[in-house]
Formats: sequence, C-alpha cells, structure tokens
Amino acid sequence: MMDKNYSSKTVALGFDIGGTKTKIGLVTSHGEIIAEKTFHTDLVNQSLKVYIEEFFMQIHHLLDSSPINVLGIGGTFLGWIDDDRSGPFLCQNVPVFHGLDLKALLEHEFNLPVSLIDDANAHALAEYTFGNGRGMRRFMSVALGTGIGIAMMIDGKPLDFTSGCIGDAGHIILRPGGPTCSAGCKGCSEALIGVAGIERLGLEKYGVFKPAYEIIRLAKEGEDSIAVEIMQEIGGFVGEMLASLIHIFLPDRIVLAGGTMNAGQVLLDATQKRFDALVGDYYHIYTSLSHGYYHKAEIVMNTVQGETGVIGSVVNLFNHLGIPATARLSTR
Repeated sequence: MMDKNYSSKTVALGFDIGGTKTKIGLVTSHGEIIAEKTFHTDLVNQSLKVYIEEFFMQIHHLLDSSPINVLGIGGTFLGWIDDDRSGPFLCQNVPVFHGLDLKALLEHEFNLPVSLIDDANAHALAEYTFGNGRGMRRFMSVALGTGIGIAMMIDGKPLDFTSGCIGDAGHIILRPGGPTCSAGCKGCSEALIGVAGIERLGLEKYGVFKPAYEIIRLAKEGEDSIAVEIMQEIGGFVGEMLASLIHIFLPDRIVLAGGTMNAGQVLLDATQKRFDALVGDYYHIYTSLSHGYYHKAEIVMNTVQGETGVIGSVVNLFNHLGIPATARLSTR
C-alpha cells in the first residue's frame, strides 16, 4: 500500500532498461520506490515493436494504479545516450535500440515530461543524493557486475563528455594481451573483474566451473579459502583500476556497488590494499600543494539498495523540473 502522506508533487515514474530485465517504479523525492514492476527485455524472441508495447503497458499499469499525481518520467538504459538525450546512440548488447527516439515515443504516449540519462550516471545520482555520495564535491561511482560502469560527479553534476557519460572507463587496460572482454579489449578491467573474470579464475582454481554468484557468496561467508582467494585477486584488480583512474578524476570518495560487492569486506579490503600500494605518496603531494582543495579518496561500499537505476533516473528528472530530492527516509 502507498502512504497517504506522500505529497502529490513529489512522485515520478522511473525506468531502467537492461539487457536482461526492464525495471519500472514510482519513486518519491525521498528516493523511495513505492510501487514497481519488472519484466524481461526479450529482444531475441520478439520484435522491438512488441517490446515497446509491453513496456508501455507496464507503465500504464503503474500510472493507473497510483492515487498520487505523477509529475513525469525519468529513464535510463544500457548503452550510450545521444547528444539530444532522446535515446540510445550506441547499444552493443541490444543493437535494435540504436537510433530509437525513446523520449519522443514516451512523450507522445503519456503526455508527461520525459528526461533520459546514461545508466552509470543514474546509479551515481542515486548514491550521491541518498547514500554514501552525499556531501562529496568530487564523487566517483563504480558498479561491479557483469561489466563495469563508472561515473564521476563534480559539484552534484555528472560528467558527460562522451555520449552522456565519461565513456567506457571500465575498459582501461590492466594486463595488455590478457583475457578478452565481450567488447574485444584484451586485458581490460572488465575482462578481469567482471563476471567472466571471476568465473575464469574459479575454473582455474577449483578445476570445475562455478557461477560467479556462488563464488561471491562463498567468499563473503569466509569458509571457502579458494573463494576468498579469488575475490581477493579480483579486489586487487579493482584497486589497480582505481589507482589508474584516480590521477585523472581526483574523487574525494569512491563508492563501489553492484552484484560483485556482495562479497563484502574481503573484496573491499583487497581493493584498498592494492590501491594504497600503487598510489603511494601521491595524495600527500597534491593535497599539500593544493592547500586542501583536493583530498585523499575514501573507498567505501554503497548504501542505497534496490533499483538504483530507477531511483537515479527520477532524481535526474526532478533536477530538470527544479524539484529538490532530499535524503531518503530509509534504505531498501
């Protein structure tokens, strides 16, 4: 049930179109999802037309069920967004989305204001507004999962100099000539840290295949020494990646999120150890020379749980409408 105390002026609909699932929710300006729907993004067995029909039907169901005035629609999706913020410009995993004017379709169907944002920036906005990014002048968000999504925010605004984001920073090369990622990079962060990298290490060390989610769970429980060793190695790669990016973006805080972070402290500790070993005295130098303008980056885990892409897309919409999003009442 929805709380009758929610203001009629503080709710919007958000969506996050992923390669596997599409998630939709009604979100308040406190960052709470008060109703949601999820369905499969099945563009192998059905046409784009059929998918859009299902997408619109699910949105209609949520809008029709809400006793609260919905102010607009915020959205995000896999791939890069075009310069007009109208839809996917480049979507390698679901190429049928290329060139889709999603914004125009939504505005015509629902007669509501629509604002679209890159998915990495949407996740960053959710954590910046309601989680461990609050109060940070320079904030980096890193989502670790099947792939790696990285966003950087300065003074509350996401950097978007490459198709709505900072580009594919998750493909920075760590081991030249190493394992190849799904995009064809050899030895990049995503190839080493993503789900495929975890499962490759699992096969090497166990001698049999284990899914990444199982290795992550076993590492968190701490009783399987091989799983712990694997996730420590993954954490080392994460630390190297962050040490390579830190000199470019100089964040005050880095938040690690995504399914891989379910490994918990074992992964965070390994990341911090490798990061510190590589960065060395760099922080002391630039902090001193900048007279405190830049600071040593903290590496922490995310606190906002649930569908952060949906939440962040609504924060983006509220920003465009001039509606302040305030600290959420509770984390999910």
